[in-house]
Amino acid sequence: MHSICKTPPLTPKRLVSLAMLIALAFIVSKFSIPIIPQQLVISLTFIVNTIIGMIAGPFWAFISLGILDVVDNLSSGAGNFIIWWTLMEAVQGFFYGYFFYEKPLSWSSKKDWLHVTLATVVIMLIGTFIFTPLLIQIYFGVPFWAQYLSGRWLKIFEIPLRIIITMLVIPRLQTIPELRKLANLP
Repeated sequence: MHSICKTPPLTPKRLVSLAMLIALAFIVSKFSIPIIPQQLVISLTFIVNTIIGMIAGPFWAFISLGILDVVDNLSSGAGNFIIWWTLMEAVQGFFYGYFFYEKPLSWSSKKDWLHVTLATVVIMLIGTFIFTPLLIQIYFGVPFWAQYLSGRWLKIFEIPLRIIITMLVIPRLQTIPELRKLANLP
């Protein structure tokens, strides 16, 4: 692993790439599929978040996903801005950067599969299984246990899907020379 404090320089190319990826994540998130409204939603935004973490590192991914959450909330017009959700998204961004910055992945490497599995479990544990239900309980009054009883536990089945999709997409993207430079890959 690398240092947690390792932050790539915010060059114009990296800044523009992050801005485009934030916009892409915003668009992709609009195509999510609600299974249980307000509780269980399936989306491919995690792939864009992984790419953001891959080129931004922990610090800039933290900032980028925080900005993405603010923009998403302001554009929804719902008026439900709660800073704790933004902070949770930003922390997830930190972990995307921590696990995927300067980390080349290979479909055939068992070590890389284990790495992506650990990253997915940590990121989903933080966002999906602990803090989202906690915030829903605090702000909307839906008890933690009721959320799991009504279907939040089904998100466990999303973990292998995320791992497989990540391993299908990211190693192929890492063959792009410009992306390799941005991600600081050898």
